Amino acid sequence: MHDESRRPRKHIVYTRHFLLLTAFGICIATAGLAHSGFDLSLAFAIYGALHASALVLALRVPQPLWRKCLFVAVAAVLCVMTARVGAYAGRWLATSPGGAGLYVLFGLASIIGAVAYAILVALFGFAQLTPRSLAAIAAACLAAAVIALLSLVRAHFLGPWWLAVLWWYAFSAALWYFDGPKRRPITTLASG
Repeated sequence: MHDESRRPRKHIVYTRHFLLLTAFGICIATAGLAHSGFDLSLAFAIYGALHASALVLALRVPQPLWRKCLFVAVAAVLCVMTARVGAYAGRWLATSPGGAGLYVLFGLASIIGAVAYAILVALFGFAQLTPRSLAAIAAACLAAAVIALLSLVRAHFLGPWWLAVLWWYAFSAALWYFDGPKRRPITTLASG
């Protein structure tokens, strides 16, 4: 018989986290961020900050405010950096036949962003992740990015927010699945 009190609990209350993601997704879909004329760097900073906020607001154990703010700020910067590097590299790959280079770049940016963000989550001690779980999170985010890209081709009214929301859910679903005690977790950032 299992003793539930002895089972390690996850650091994140995922029900609350997914409810916050849904609320944030509805907000950005209906707000000015949904319009294509919005500055992409600012939009991606907001997308990164919103997902990070949904994580820190769903933490089971209270954290110091400075630590939460630092996590949100680093996540926003990471999101902007990934988008900018992708946009810059895209200029070089735009001349490839059929735009194949852009699709490869899009996929790589999604994978690199997912791995970097998952490492950030692990370093802050919000989840225990292994290299295997990092690979699975990256694969889930890649799949979400491909689905978003394919749906954007057919439904032009969807904007970059659509990519962000699908990516959020893929990242968080994979994080939820793999969160928990592992044999070799990534080292956590000292709590303060």
